[in-house]
Amino acid sequence: MEGIRQEGLRLSYKICIFGDKNVGKTTLVNRYMTNKFYENMQATLGASVHIKDLELENGKITLHIWDFGGQKRFKFLISSYARGSVGAIFMFDLTNHNSLIALNDWLPEYGKTVRHIPLIMVGGKLDLEQQRVCKKDDVLDIMKSYNFYKYLECSSKTGENVEFVFKVLLTKILEDKGYKYIKFM
Repeated sequence: MEGIRQEGLRLSYKICIFGDKNVGKTTLVNRYMTNKFYENMQATLGASVHIKDLELENGKITLHIWDFGGQKRFKFLISSYARGSVGAIFMFDLTNHNSLIALNDWLPEYGKTVRHIPLIMVGGKLDLEQQRVCKKDDVLDIMKSYNFYKYLECSSKTGENVEFVFKVLLTKILEDKGYKYIKFM
């Protein structure tokens, strides 16, 4: 798409992050937004929306990040709140196998209104490697069976791969929208 090289490009995208409670969704978003780690985050009730402006070589992207509460009682909200999203992150805790299996509960609810968008799986709490119970091969098998675009691991505590998670998802979204020559600043 030649129009991508125009100066002053303005894009706006909604992405969602979902998964069980206490897997690190809110700390991931907060680390991405502020580059700070907060040990004792309050549980998200319902959903929380964060807005981040990203500079491109030839314009800007406004990213609307919808962080869904992981309590089962809020699961019914996902299908309506996810409407209009162009990408999503399913997050689980590498030290909690049940949080990975919970994908079977969350993904069907998310998929009621949103289909054919890039989904990535993110294993959080990579800094707790010695407590890991989720094996990479098991994760990859699940990822393939649900047609996820990518699997990544990160640590909100150390900051490892936090920016990368969002960059990978945004790059895929932009490619799917026909923007092939975008460079992040």
